[in-house]
Amino acid sequence: MADGNRRYRSNKKLYKVSFKLSEEDKRLLEDGAQKAGMNISEYLRNLVRGGGNMDASFATDRGNFIRQITGIATNVNQIAKVVNTQGYGYASDILSVKQDLEDVKMLTQEVLTVWQSLRYSA
Repeated sequence: MADGNRRYRSNKKLYKVSFKLSEEDKRLLEDGAQKAGMNISEYLRNLVRGGGNMDASFATDRGNFIRQITGIATNVNQIAKVVNTQGYGYASDILSVKQDLEDVKMLTQEVLTVWQSLRYSA
């Protein structure tokens, strides 16, 4: 700080940009950031990186969905580890897991279709 430059949390962010907004533009910015589940700085950085395009819809839903799919993948890996350790697995258990994964795959496709249709209709 001795050189007069303010230090931010991340050394990667060396530049601060400020600009003026109308009251309406500020409200739009705050609403967009809130819908995206981000603070204003994060939201603006994502807009810049995306060339002004950012799909902020369903941010919370997507996060929850990804966590659930990750949990399923972890469980499948644990099952595979047990089967590989034992050297065998019960056919009924393997078929049950396979059917469950097919159901997850089908539901994932449905969710993506709904999200895409809502995104393009808005």
